[in-house]
Amino acid sequence: MIKIGAVGTSFIMDTILENIALVEGFSCEAIYSRSAQKGQALAQKFQIPKVYTNFSTMLADKSLNLIYVASPNSLHYEHSKAALMAGKHVLCEKPFTVTSSQLRELISLAKSKNLFLFEAILPMFHPNYKMIKEKLIAIGNPKMAQGVFCQYSSRYDALLQGETPNVFNPEFAGGALMDLNMYNVYFLVGLFGKPESVHYEAVRFENGIDTNGILTLRYKTFLCQCVGAKDSFCENSMQILGDKGYIKVTPGASNIQQVKIVRRNEEEMTFRVPHNPWYYEFVALSELFGTNNYEECYQRLDLSLQVVEVLEEARKSADLSF
Repeated sequence: MIKIGAVGTSFIMDTILENIALVEGFSCEAIYSRSAQKGQALAQKFQIPKVYTNFSTMLADKSLNLIYVASPNSLHYEHSKAALMAGKHVLCEKPFTVTSSQLRELISLAKSKNLFLFEAILPMFHPNYKMIKEKLIAIGNPKMAQGVFCQYSSRYDALLQGETPNVFNPEFAGGALMDLNMYNVYFLVGLFGKPESVHYEAVRFENGIDTNGILTLRYKTFLCQCVGAKDSFCENSMQILGDKGYIKVTPGASNIQQVKIVRRNEEEMTFRVPHNPWYYEFVALSELFGTNNYEECYQRLDLSLQVVEVLEEARKSADLSF
């Protein structure tokens, strides 16, 4: 049994805990929050027995063997490192770390202690993503790809009113690129590898954070465009265009619920799945933990590192301050 200590009480934790409860082999046993009130409210809702307001105290709990890090982006490295040092496996929310040097350190630490270290990036665990990899050859040579992930943030109005929520704070590594557009990056780098060049054009708020932007990934023979926005919304999708057909994913790179493959002069194929992506993530992790599959863990970490490097290059090209 994987007994989880969860870090953070943001709205996403509700979805995470709902899906942990659906998968055999996982049990959330503790919540860490700086606010005892928030921690107790979440624990009561999901019948979690322990609440900690001191992170070190939770890490000292010998009954816990996995720490799920869902703190603000800039704290992922700190919390993940502390958990690994305490001998705990780590599952960390995206984006894994702000810099590639931080992630390299975490990877080295996890390997030296024979611990699992995973990024909770939904598309990488999704059965439809595996299927896309297998079917990619059906559309011929790739010519172009476009991923769109735009979602009007529930905190954007607060930003306009003079507040600085974490998701719009450069000090917490917030913004459209790190929060939303990185899903498009992950999806494409996972299919095609690291691009030859990266360029990001960002629209910034007065505090310097990117509220939307367009990222271009240049490969040897084709281009990929990644659109992300937290100040507007639209119908999201991912499309990969080839010289023999195209693949369309809805509702986008973060949730590959439906995949349509269309080829010239042939009947289109549509693939759908019944569950949300968090369910498939925990099913896949349960299998990896159950079989002690460190080899696949390290392969996934290689991909995570490539993505962090792409995001670093993107921020540098746009002169973002973190």
